Parts: sequence; structure tokens; C-alpha cells
Amino acid sequence: MRKALSSAIFLIIMLIVLLSVLIPALLIFNSTPIYSSQGQIAGTGYQQLQKNEENQVFRGNPNIYYNSSLMPYIEFLYNSIPYPLNITQIYYFNGSTWVPALKNSILLAGNQNIYLPRGAFNQPILIVSSQANFYFLNPNTSVTTVTISGPAGKVPVYVTAFVINGSKVIPVSIQVILGANPSLLTPQVYYLNPGTYSISDKNGSTIFLQGYGLTATFQNWTIVGYGNLNSPSKLSTTFTVTGPLVLTAIYKAQLQKFTVVINTSNLPLGSTINPSNNNQVTLTSLNNTIPVLIDNKQYYINSTGLQLQLTYGYHIIQFPSYYNITFDYTSTNYKSAYNAMPIKNGIFMQNGKVTIQGGQINCYQFTSLSTNTSKINIINSYTVFVNGSGKITGNYKLDQTYYLVIIENYFYFPSGIWASYNSTPVNISISGQLLQVQVLGTNQVITLGNINNYVPEKIYFKSGTELEITLDYLQELSGNFTIVKVRNHTGTNYTGLLSYPQSVTIYNVTYTNGYAYHPKGQSGDYGIMYINSPLIIINYEEWKYGAIPNGGNNG
Repeated sequence: MRKALSSAIFLIIMLIVLLSVLIPALLIFNSTPIYSSQGQIAGTGYQQLQKNEENQVFRGNPNIYYNSSLMPYIEFLYNSIPYPLNITQIYYFNGSTWVPALKNSILLAGNQNIYLPRGAFNQPILIVSSQANFYFLNPNTSVTTVTISGPAGKVPVYVTAFVINGSKVIPVSIQVILGANPSLLTPQVYYLNPGTYSISDKNGSTIFLQGYGLTATFQNWTIVGYGNLNSPSKLSTTFTVTGPLVLTAIYKAQLQKFTVVINTSNLPLGSTINPSNNNQVTLTSLNNTIPVLIDNKQYYINSTGLQLQLTYGYHIIQFPSYYNITFDYTSTNYKSAYNAMPIKNGIFMQNGKVTIQGGQINCYQFTSLSTNTSKINIINSYTVFVNGSGKITGNYKLDQTYYLVIIENYFYFPSGIWASYNSTPVNISISGQLLQVQVLGTNQVITLGNINNYVPEKIYFKSGTELEITLDYLQELSGNFTIVKVRNHTGTNYTGLLSYPQSVTIYNVTYTNGYAYHPKGQSGDYGIMYINSPLIIINYEEWKYGAIPNGGNNG
């Protein structure tokens, strides 16, 4: 009996001991997710505060404007209920590093101006908030773009690069590799755990700013924020981060300048030439200049060249790949053509020489850049490296020649007949594209002739083109006409006229007195016109038939 009681008492005591151990253990184990959730909630709350501040600033609450005058200041202007903005530091760039401007943090709760040291004049600035947001501003701009916020527990690291050009600071994009991350262009934001990391500038010690025509060399890295930097003068270095910070690669522009003359070769700009030593022909260039892009700025180069002061380093010089030069074509061989042309539009004669305005176009092809000195290195067809004064030449060669073709109609009545009244023009060079030709070697068929009354057609063809005459259309003209026979002075009224082709006469530098073709009003092979100089075509058509009103017979 006693033994049974002692066993029961022992079991009760052991149960009490077991419960005293298990219950606290269960409470402890069950409390772990609660603490974890609290940490997540705290991190989420921090991110929400960061994002809320960012949204408020981007909505202009406050609007932040950086006035970079001789007394630089930052203007904070609220447009609605003020959102408190706690600014922990403001940095300005002094040409080599970021300099803190505040001795203590500032809490903004209304409109306020924060004045900066004179050294901030015309320099970029960084505003750092208590929520680890960074706001980057160039001189005389408002906050619009750069903020830094990231995952909870991560530290934002902002990497940027500047070129110091005298007293100016130019933001640039360079390739950097931070730690095990892939190569990226600055400005770039990384989110890192506190620790030590490597960073490399992959652009090398020299970079070229094409938009400015500047070459810059690497100077050093600078750091601002929570961390420190090792070996700042090396392209590849390491840094330690403990909180938000900004890493900046500093380059210095080369400001030494040299006198460089840029000219062209084999381009007759504003000059008069005799092609192939042909004393019968003179070409007068109508182009006095050629446009050239130098470091993204357009210049115009004439026959004497362009003198510039170029800085040491790389420069982009872009000549047009092809350039057309139009010439006035002057020759004594076109006197007969001049006398025969009913409309002398764009052609004149002086001292026995006939000038056809725009009679020839030469197309020149760019081939290369060259220089007269070892101080200038030609990198490729558009890039040079300048290390001294000298001359750079854009070389061209003749690629194609085009000649002007002028086509005029010549309408007339048979001998002894004339129009005493006409409601629309009927004589000489009236409108109508009647001459059909095929461009040999192609499937192209075109018609040639006056595009309007007394306005000849002008068209260019490549040298060597062959035009085969295949048809000369009849011209049908509607209107009211009184046609008189001179012999008996009798007149007849017509409501329409119909022409019939007589001949086509061409003039060029070879056919000085003209050469006649006789195409018909039906298809056929009526001869070939060769384009080897400016060509004058006169299409002669005679009014052959008339339409009598009220169904009368044609006469």
C-alpha cells in the first residue's frame, strides 16, 4: 500500500517538473515568429517612410530649387500642407571632392531658403535626407530625378562621374564594375550590405566627350557619406560602406589648345574649272561651302579652309559621305540652241558664250581624312587625335556626273493660218508632256514636255544615260478658237484643236546646230538621245485638226 502511494506521488512530481519545462519552451518557440514579424513590419515601415518622402518631393511638396548665383541657395517652397523634411546634410562639389555645407541637420516644416557657401557657385549639389534619400541637383535646376532608397537592411551607394573643365563641372557616363556586379554606366545606384567592396573604372585613364570636343584624364575617386576609400588615385580601388554614400570618379579636361586648319581636297568650292582641259566648256561652281560636323557642332568650310583652336585629345570631324556641287555650264557650242529656244528660262548668252544655269551636277564621294603632320593622328574616317598644330584634309573623289535636260514644246499653225481668237494659249511653248522615252537598261518609261504654259521641264540624268524615243503624243486642246486663213481672211470657230508631231530637235555640246528626230503619233523606235552634256530638246507640233461646234465636220 505504501509502495503504491509513493509511486503515485513520484509520478505527480515528475509531471509537474515536465510541465514546468515544456510550457516555457513552447512559449519561447512560439514567440520567434512574432519577433520576426515585428522586424519585417519595422523594415516595411522604414521603406514606406522613404517612399512617402520621395513621392512628396516629386509632387512638389516641397518644390526644391537650386539657385546657383554668386550667393547660392536652395529654395524649399510648399504648395500644400507642409510635409516635414529632415535634411541631414548638403554637399557641394568643389572641383575635386564633395564638401559638406551643414554643421547640423535641418528640419523643414515650411517655406525656407538654405544658403550655401560661395564655393558652391555653379557646382552640383547633393541633398541627403534622414530617410536615406539622395537628391542630386545641377546648378539652377529643380529636383526631378535622382533619389536613393532600397530594400530594408541594404545600404544605398550612388556612383557618379564628373569632368572638371576649368570652372565648369560636366556630368559624364562611364563604365564601372562594383564587386561581382556586371559592368554598368554611371550614374548608378547599388544596394549593398555593410562591408568592403571593390570598384573599377573600365573606361581607362582617358575618356572623350564627343559633345564637347574634350579629352579628359582620370584624377581620383572621392567619397561622401558613411564609409571610407582606399587608394583614391587608382582606377581600381576598394571602399568600405557602413551607411548611405556617394562615390564619384573625377576626370580633368585637357585645356591645351592647338591651331588646326580643316580643309577639303578635290572639291571645287566657289571656283571655275575646265573639265578635262576642254577649252570649249567652263564650269562655275555654285557651291561656296560644304557643311562639316566638328564635335557635334556644324561649321561651313570654304575653299580657304576653316581655322579652329582644338584642345589636346580626340575630336570628331564628320564630312558628308556624298556631296553634290552644281555648276553653271558655259560654252560657245549652244548658240544655235539659244536662238531656237522659244523660252529662255535659265539660259543666257553673253559675248558669244551661252550659259546654262545649273547645267551640270557633280557628286563627290568622301574617301578619307589626312594630315600634314605627325602631331595629328588619324584614328579613322571621322576621328582624330590632336597633339599639336597642323592641317586636316577631307579627301573626295568624283563619283557621278549629272547633266541638265531642258524640254520645251513648240506649237504652231500651218503656213497661212493663224488664230484670231483663242480662249486658251495655243502658240509656242504651251503645256503638255508629249514626248515618250524609255530609259534604256531599265523598265522606266517617262514623258517629257512643258509642265505648264511657258514653263519648260527641267530634269537631270546621269552621264551615259540613253533615252530612246518611242512615241510623240498628239495634243488635244479644248476651248473656243477662231481660226483664220490669211489668203481669204475667212474665219471658222472651233471648240477643240488637235496637233500632230512634226519633229524633235536636240542640241548638246556635240550637236551644235541641232539634230532632228521624226517620231510619230504611234509607237516605234525613233532614235536614241545620249546624255553626255546638257541637252536641249524642242518638240515641234503642228495644229492639224479642229472640232466644229454642234457636231459639224472637222476642218
